[in-house]
Amino acid sequence: MNEGTKTGIFWVVAVVMLGIATLVAWPTTSDSETGGFVGKPLFEEFKDPLAAASLKIVTYDEVDATLQSFEVRRDKETGQWTIPSRKGPNNKGYPADAVDHMKEAANSLVDLKVLDIQSENPEDHEGLGVAEPKLEELKRGDEGVGRLVTLKDESQKTLAALIIGDKLKDDPEKVYVRKPGQDPVYVVKLDDTPLTTRFQDWIEEDLLKLSSIDIDTMEIKDYSASLGANGISLQRNYVASVVMDGSQWKLDKLMKYPENNPLGEPTPVAVKPGETLNATKLNEMKNALDDLKIVDVVRKPAGISENLRADKDLVSDQEALESLARRGFYPLQTSDGGEYEMISANGELTVSLKNGVQYLLRFGNVSGLTDEADQEAKEGEEATSGGVNRYLLVTTQVDESKFPAPQLREIPQNLDDLRKLLGETEPKAEPAKADEEAEKPATEKEDASEAEMKADEATETPDADEAKPAEETSAAEESKPAEEMKAEEAESDDAKADEPKEVEEPKEVEEPKEVEEVEAESSESPAESGESELEGSGEASGQGEAQEEVADDAEADDESEAEPAAAEKTEEAEADKDSADEKKAADSEQLSEEEMLERLASEQEKITKANQRMLDERKDKLEVARRAVRDLNARFADWYYVIPEETYRKLRLSREELFQSDDAASANPAAGSPGGPGAMPQFNFGPPGQ
Repeated sequence: MNEGTKTGIFWVVAVVMLGIATLVAWPTTSDSETGGFVGKPLFEEFKDPLAAASLKIVTYDEVDATLQSFEVRRDKETGQWTIPSRKGPNNKGYPADAVDHMKEAANSLVDLKVLDIQSENPEDHEGLGVAEPKLEELKRGDEGVGRLVTLKDESQKTLAALIIGDKLKDDPEKVYVRKPGQDPVYVVKLDDTPLTTRFQDWIEEDLLKLSSIDIDTMEIKDYSASLGANGISLQRNYVASVVMDGSQWKLDKLMKYPENNPLGEPTPVAVKPGETLNATKLNEMKNALDDLKIVDVVRKPAGISENLRADKDLVSDQEALESLARRGFYPLQTSDGGEYEMISANGELTVSLKNGVQYLLRFGNVSGLTDEADQEAKEGEEATSGGVNRYLLVTTQVDESKFPAPQLREIPQNLDDLRKLLGETEPKAEPAKADEEAEKPATEKEDASEAEMKADEATETPDADEAKPAEETSAAEESKPAEEMKAEEAESDDAKADEPKEVEEPKEVEEPKEVEEVEAESSESPAESGESELEGSGEASGQGEAQEEVADDAEADDESEAEPAAAEKTEEAEADKDSADEKKAADSEQLSEEEMLERLASEQEKITKANQRMLDERKDKLEVARRAVRDLNARFADWYYVIPEETYRKLRLSREELFQSDDAASANPAAGSPGGPGAMPQFNFGPPGQ
């Protein structure tokens, strides 16, 4: 082998070795796949948070070596957000209050920028807490498994998927993350608060949606029930109804059950002397209702209606009965052998609002008993609360007592009914008489006024009684000789009727005015009016009175001239009065009937409209309450609710807690107080349906 050949072989080997060294030293990931991400969004194509139609979060339970999945999804047809893991009717899931929350969750991943690349080595995943939660790759006790968050649109296209790991020790606002199926671990600044699997964070927590100021009545049914070998054991303690009167609680009723028959009707019992309602406990109860929060839900078995009555199919479904019993609810047939009503392990509370909506709450067993449905409900969820929880059934109904039938006015059917109505509601008016008086000339008014005064004194009419002095009225009623003297005086006046009339003196002309003034004064002071009329009327009820009146007239003018003139004027005025009264009576009678017919039609229309208005107002208010009840029951119908035990303790009061007393004896439950421990023995009866 010559030198040229050796040199060629040397160079070939050198080139091969250089190529191998270059391949070994070349990085496994290009700069465009890693280093190029720093400062850029992790999900460049995800820019619209409103495009997210579902959020799924998968976590790993290290103790049980199980995966838990929590999902919130928007229905394509209705646009309603639901939680599918809480399966409701048609597997729609429990309604979620997720519009704003979902937007916050999506925004936390939009424009999420890469701050640094921590590692590209798969062996570092567990140490950084970003191991992928794949059940087939995990075993009990594995650590470092991250939380997988996936956002999808309505077409189920993935918008963003991220495994969230540990927080940086020196900067808790930063966290390690990586994309599923990729090795690089990135450092990002992420607020993962909206990415929660806590059930109550995604729902309307306020279960009842009521305000404490609207509560006006609460009825407490204190009893306990349990399922034993011989059926349901029931112990009923007491029933109490309390009413909010202004700012004070008042006891409406307190009743106890027969000692040997818990299914019997309760009877009233008196409150012990010195006992008063415990306002502090009742106010705590009212506030707890206002702030009643739920921590979980589980779907009820089919066959329970909105009003919590059980149908016959349910009571024959052993699996459904066991589901109810585990949660502390038992179908119990009514005493008449009809429908089955639901009773609960720990009593009931009925709450009535001012608007007519009435809530019925039944308290069951402690939540957390072993049950496959409970396990399903807990998948993908963190601890719902810091303590023990309790099952609750809720329904609503309309409180008909808040809408009493209105007191309708009776509609008059004829003139007699109208006269009766007007007599009860209005004084009878005489406009015709007033109008006729207004149209008379002044001189006629004066003459008629004087004549009317004299005629009223002579004839005991109702109008005369108003103006006649008490002394004169009494004399006319008690003295018959005075009436005979009046008759003789009237005959004397008739005899003088044909005599020529004398010219009236000025004083005689002023007499009617004086009478009018007397009439006006009579309405203010009967005593003064009586004295004035006696002085100015010129009437004599008896011979002595006539002489006294003549003497009074003599003070103003000559007696011999005044007396004949007064007698003459009296005769003319009486004749005019009789004629005017007859005319008035005829006209008034004719006009009155026409007016009465018109008034009858008017009153019928007015009362009919008023009655209908009251009926419509009641109907409208009742419909508002019914609509509210329908909406609430549509939400309550399919679910057991789970509430904190602390809240339950505020909503259930024993007989001793309901009242407070300074008397030590009243605090002794064995002292005969209804509803105290041991007040009723255990009473067993057969299973439902027997």
